Amino acid sequence: MSNRDIDSRSSPQVFYELAMNRLDAQMNRVEAVDRKLASLIGFASVIIAIFAAVLQLRGFAQCSLWIIILLGLAGASYLALIAFALHAYRFREWDFRPNLKKLDEYSMKYGDSIMRQWVARECLRSYTDNEKKLSSKTSDGRKAMWLLTIETTLLIVAAFLALVCPD
Repeated sequence: MSNRDIDSRSSPQVFYELAMNRLDAQMNRVEAVDRKLASLIGFASVIIAIFAAVLQLRGFAQCSLWIIILLGLAGASYLALIAFALHAYRFREWDFRPNLKKLDEYSMKYGDSIMRQWVARECLRSYTDNEKKLSSKTSDGRKAMWLLTIETTLLIVAAFLALVCPD
């Protein structure tokens, strides 16, 4: 058996395995981004709630104008964070080919090698289509993460001012 025979038989198998692995890895990335977004929303909500409770105990009317401005900006950052996170987190129709009905139909007509090539091409199409959606999802997630940083910083500065500045 020559190298050419080995390459022609193993090439579809390699393509098939790689395409399947890439699509599987992509779906794992989608799940990882969703988990991070859920944690981000939870953390942002907890820190703003804690600060609101502390502010309630201190008395909002006693706060200086700067603290009120910082709190307003932190609240706006929180709302923008929620908007970006929910936009990223929202359900998208992920492309997950091949269609099982077609797979069943084609598997009755074609041999293993042809089927593997077809399945691999379908996985590649899904991967390509999903990558655009995943890029948008991660971009929104990054924006939400930056807004969490802004929100937290504003709350820390407001807390510091509340502690060091006289009433």
